[in-house]
Amino acid sequence: MKIDFSGIIQMFQFEGFTALGKIAHPVSGKTEKNTEHASFIIDLLAVLQQKTQGNLTDSEHKLLDTTLRDLRLNFIADMNTSPASQQPDSDGLQA
Repeated sequence: MKIDFSGIIQMFQFEGFTALGKIAHPVSGKTEKNTEHASFIIDLLAVLQQKTQGNLTDSEHKLLDTTLRDLRLNFIADMNTSPASQQPDSDGLQA
């Protein structure tokens, strides 16, 4: 089995979307959210992006950029629709 940079990015992409509850966990078969882990994966990919700048092929660069963008957008969307953001305020109205 050949391991390359794109395969590493795809592995982290899968792990990130699993942590966001978008993909079922491969072992349990359940979809569970772990926003702390999702944030860790996003930060890890951002470090990879920074440290590999100028050393990637066009396709690797595009895959990394797209993966980071998609994970970040999904993370933000989840944070905006989290139960905490839908709690009533002191007047009893939802925010």
